[in-house]
Amino acid sequence: MSLKQTLKKAKQIERHLEQRAESGAQHSLGAVKARNYLALNPLLKKGGIHEKEDIDIVRKKRRRETKQQLRKTDWLSE
Repeated sequence: MSLKQTLKKAKQIERHLEQRAESGAQHSLGAVKARNYLALNPLLKKGGIHEKEDIDIVRKKRRRETKQQLRKTDWLSE
């Protein structure tokens, strides 16, 4: 693509964006989406038995327990 074609394409895109701005396009990139505050209600969140445990925390806890057991083991007497 030559420089002349690139500049022509850039001007077309610029004109298109200006037309969209003038026509009052509501779905622009800067539009703020309204929040659904009902979805943030704590009664609607998961909890108790249905709450997922973080796998990394479980692995870390199991690893720590294993290390403590290995430290307690008397390796010289065996």
